[in-house]
Amino acid sequence: MSARFADVPNADILRFTAENPLAWIVPHSEPADAILMPLLVETDSADLPKTLLGHLPRSGRLVSQLSKDPRTTCLFLGPHAYIPPGWISKSGWAPTWNFVSLKITGTTVLDDTLTEDAVRALVAHMETSSGSRWTVDRVGPRFETLLQGIIGFRIQIDTLVPRFKTAQDESDTSRTEIHARLEGHPLQSWMDNI
Repeated sequence: MSARFADVPNADILRFTAENPLAWIVPHSEPADAILMPLLVETDSADLPKTLLGHLPRSGRLVSQLSKDPRTTCLFLGPHAYIPPGWISKSGWAPTWNFVSLKITGTTVLDDTLTEDAVRALVAHMETSSGSRWTVDRVGPRFETLLQGIIGFRIQIDTLVPRFKTAQDESDTSRTEIHARLEGHPLQSWMDNI
């Protein structure tokens, strides 16, 4: 992997996970039991990623796997796009794929006492970013019933590996051409920042 794709400022990693909270949660002991779930990054006092907060369905196999072996990899994928040769004026240029992604490994702690807080935090995050003021309290008494079917967890982050491939390896001309062709695509803003 090119180091230039992994050299991502912490602020951009936090923005990326805030905008793209859905991740594959992959248990090391049984990768086939992986599922997609939203995760929130929690930071330490220096605003560095420290833990992931989430919830899981109790009925799924993943809870059983993580109870036995808590080692986990979480895979986030953000905006991505195929970049065809027709976009580039340079002859002999081959197609590529640009994307923004993140791999986090850590140790999962399943915790019933986190369940409600994890759901409230996720809903608040998503509703705030959508401009809504909806809260789980509007579900009413059914909210307590819904909580019985899930369990909260926190993942202590051991490693965090970003891979933000946004044409950093291209010439200035090719990068400008790619940027122009991605007009209106979410990947374009990542090209502006990285």
